[in-house]
Amino acid sequence: MNPNELNGCTEALQTERAVEEIRRGRAIELVEKENIWLIAVVDTLEQPVFHHLQSTYNDSIKLLLTPQRAKAAGLCEDQTNPLELDLQRNIKLDELRALAGFEPSFSKDVILNAKPSENLKVASAAFRLAKLGKLLPSLLITPSKSANHSNVVSINTTDINAPELVGQKLKLISKARVPLLDSAKCEIAVFRQQQGFGEHLAIVIGTPDPKTTTPVRLHSACLTGDLLGSLRCDCGDQLRRAVSHMNSLGGGVLLYLDQEGRGIGLTNKLRAYALQDAGLDTLDADQYLGFLPDERTYEVAAAMLKEIKITKIKLLTNNPSKIDALKSHGINVTGRLPLIAPVNSHNQRYLKAKLDRAGHLSE
Repeated sequence: MNPNELNGCTEALQTERAVEEIRRGRAIELVEKENIWLIAVVDTLEQPVFHHLQSTYNDSIKLLLTPQRAKAAGLCEDQTNPLELDLQRNIKLDELRALAGFEPSFSKDVILNAKPSENLKVASAAFRLAKLGKLLPSLLITPSKSANHSNVVSINTTDINAPELVGQKLKLISKARVPLLDSAKCEIAVFRQQQGFGEHLAIVIGTPDPKTTTPVRLHSACLTGDLLGSLRCDCGDQLRRAVSHMNSLGGGVLLYLDQEGRGIGLTNKLRAYALQDAGLDTLDADQYLGFLPDERTYEVAAAMLKEIKITKIKLLTNNPSKIDALKSHGINVTGRLPLIAPVNSHNQRYLKAKLDRAGHLSE
């Protein structure tokens, strides 16, 4: 560690501070070479900050949307770059939020002009901060008129690393024996990302032998399905079936990953549910909100397996992309074990979308 860096990696520290600021509804500065940009995330934006930005930067402020949001909202046909919108000067905050994806519909009358963003590094950095904060990636952005606002956090775009891509900096925090309904012999270990925002569980079922091929399940946290028994997904059924199956095999490891809603967070997952009730499927709903169909990465999962000395596995999954991801991070995946859960009238459309559009397997 640099002796002048009391609190560790400066880049990671600045990223975490910037995320906390935008989660609290504050504007921050993004520095790209000689240019300084003010950004504010629409998701947490409140009237006082919105009014200040409108009154001070009336001629230059724009709404920045991801390509997914722009296309899903019908603002472009095939957009690969972020989209910048010039808006009516008297636009109201609720109209802005509707444009950002808060509502199933919005008025195009408030849009004066739309064009692809040319500030790709700035846009990418801004979207990353929003996503790390589990916020909708729609932002107000404007060149700053001040070289340095006294009470505004400033961060260089080059400092915005990816805190979720730091599996090598995981730390084992605690572990304990926790008998489960489907496996009396079970130990749960908590891993914390030393840079970033996640805590993840390694649930060791039975007595897996690291010298042989170990059954493994990567399970993204799902409060509604795992805890509440939601019928909208198959997560709870898959969780319990995975534990039971690994127990019957003599042992296995279930990684319970902090990736609610395919990585978009609980709040945004519920927003996506509302859009599904309005007619969209699970993948289109996420894109309407501005996200990719799947925002998850699996570097942390691979790092957790290496920490517990499990590198040769059979994966309990219906999602081939998980196999490819683990292989790319040095895990020897020798095969797949299907994990089929019951279909009901509430999750039928969700499961069909995963089969037809996301490449999932049915057996």
